[in-house]
Parts: sequence; C-alpha cells; structure tokens
Amino acid sequence: MVARSAVGVFTHPVRTLVIWIAAAGCSACSDEEPGPAPTLTASATRAQAEDALFHQDPRWLGGDGAYTIDLGNDRSLWLFGDSFIATSAANKRSESAFVRNSIAVMTGRDLATATMEFVWRDGPPPTSFFPEVGDHWFWPVGGARIPDGPLIVFMSEIRATPNEGLGFAGAGQRAFRIADPSSAPATWTIEPTTARSPTFDADATVACTTVDGDYFIAVVAGEGEHDGRLARWSLAEAGAGDLASPQWWTGMAWVPEASLGEPPPTVIPNGATECSLHYDAPTQTWIYLWSRGFGGTTLAIRTAPAVTGPWSSYRDVLRPDESNVENAFVYAGKAHPQLRGTDGSIPVTFADNSFTFADLFDPTREPTLYWPHVARLLLQR
Repeated sequence: MVARSAVGVFTHPVRTLVIWIAAAGCSACSDEEPGPAPTLTASATRAQAEDALFHQDPRWLGGDGAYTIDLGNDRSLWLFGDSFIATSAANKRSESAFVRNSIAVMTGRDLATATMEFVWRDGPPPTSFFPEVGDHWFWPVGGARIPDGPLIVFMSEIRATPNEGLGFAGAGQRAFRIADPSSAPATWTIEPTTARSPTFDADATVACTTVDGDYFIAVVAGEGEHDGRLARWSLAEAGAGDLASPQWWTGMAWVPEASLGEPPPTVIPNGATECSLHYDAPTQTWIYLWSRGFGGTTLAIRTAPAVTGPWSSYRDVLRPDESNVENAFVYAGKAHPQLRGTDGSIPVTFADNSFTFADLFDPTREPTLYWPHVARLLLQR
C-alpha cells in the first residue's frame, strides 16, 4: 500500500495494494448463476461499539485481514494483513511502520469485554510477525488449531517484482506450524510445513479454512478467478505439518491430487480470496460468508447442507454504511462463529479502505478508516 523508508516512516503513497485487491479480490462481479435457494432467514446489523476491540493498543493503528482461530481456554488468535505500527509517541500513521502482517491474542469470548494483546516483531523499525523471506512476504489466509495440539496458519505468499506491473505478484501459498500456541506469542517457534499450491494452479491459495470431524478443510481460490475448490487433510497430517498431498473434492469423491485427471470442479462459485466457512450447529447448515462485489460491497452468505454442497445462490445480509461513502473500498468479510454471543448472534468483521490514498492519513478519518469493523449475524431456520 505504501513505500516505507529505512527508518520505518512512510514517505510516499503507492497504490499497489488497492490495485492488487481490485484484480484479485473482486467477487460476484458477474451475473449470479442459478442455484438452490438459501434455506435460512439471515440478517446482520452493524455493532459499531464493538469496533473498540481493535483500538486497545495505541501503537496498532489499523490493519485488514482479521481471520480468527480458536486457541482454546477462552483465547482466540486474530490474524491481520498489512498493518500500521506507530514508531513515535505521537501514535499516528504519518509516523508509523507498515508491516505485512501482525497478530493479536484475544482473551475472553465477548468482544465488548475481551482484551487484546497485539503482537509484531518490535525493533527499529517494527517488522512482520511472520517474517519475510528474501523479497517474499506473507498475508494470513486462515488456519486452525488441531484440538489440544499445534496451530497451523496458512499464508498467501507474495513476491516483489520491481519495475514490473504492480511491483509485486502472488507466489502461491505456504503454511506455518506453531507446536505450542498455549504460550505467549513472543515465545512461539514458527516452523515451516510442506504446504504448496496445487499443480494445476501455481498461484492458487487457501481463502478460508475449517475443521470438520477428523479433517482440516480449505476453500482454495485462484488468483485469476475466485471460484472455490475444496481440499482437505486429516488432522493428523495437518498437525504434523504434512500438507503437501491434500485430497480434492471431485463432485463425487475425495481423491488425492495425483489421481486428478483434470482440475477439480468449482464447489463455491463467484467467491473471494478472503472469506469464512463454518458449520452452524444451531441451524444444521454450512455457511460461507464474504464481501460481495467490489468497492462499496455487501456482506453475503451462501448456505449448504454439506460442505461439499450443493451451495445456494447468495443472500445479502448487510450493506455497511462504510460502503456508501465516496471512494469506498470495503472487503475481507468473515464470520467468527466461535465467538457467538449469548443472543445467538455471530460476530462478523470487514475492513474498509479508500481509493483516495490520502484519506488514510486524514486526521478526521484515521481513527475509523482501514480498521476491522464488527457486525452481528443472526441465522434462523
């Protein structure tokens, strides 16, 4: 999104992040395909007061992404993409570093009362929690903790392409393993895994993940098109970091990649490179949620009786007010079902940005623009 000087202070705007998401994050930009009707009553309302969750650390000045992973014992991991980290006591973006990813550990299940410990690699300047490798960097795209075991985090890998195109491009995916996520993040040892992009699409990456019984399941989307395919690993494989050989859903069966005669079919059409997928036990329905459209977007869901489908046509549940302002750029819609409220509502987050880069540094907009925002989703059968 911006260029950063050697001391971590922003020097001039470069609109590459906005343009890259325009190319890779647009969803449902074409006419909707026919499909079975949604089987639920669904609605969402903005929960603006709960945005305060992301403002607890005065040095963390905004970010996007906002995937969550249940760590157990009332702890949840938040995974953010590009983030602003203050480098002076002024705690403002014009005097901040721009890191490619950061995290926070939330203690408590109620977003209104939970505490957040934001973490990055501090130094002169601050750097990403998941470190860059050469000229490649990583944006989190989901993961899960294996029950009472290690944490697996999938990443979209990005490579620098100086003087070419946008200055960077997708380089497939990786995943990292943390053996003991019950300790403080500062003590975590980040281990590589054997995760790779599929042979039929070297740029494809995981878009969201879930656990279903004995399997770790991922929706995989290509960079050029975002129709979701399904891959899975056993929990034993995932826990060991053995992610090189997933099974793929063919429409009839789960088969090893080596047995595919052609790329597996689309399961979730017109999807996104950021989303959430979960089984909603109260309604006995699978839910896929994303930001539908481009620019000023709408939170939407698809439903299915099984993770393999058939998936319904989309249903819009909320158009955030943030989508209705000039130069709106709203994206990264996700549900966080493990944080369901006592009223049965599910927290949903989305990020907002602007196609006018200077807006990010406007003192009147800096407190609210380019932060995760919260809504509440209600589902009823």
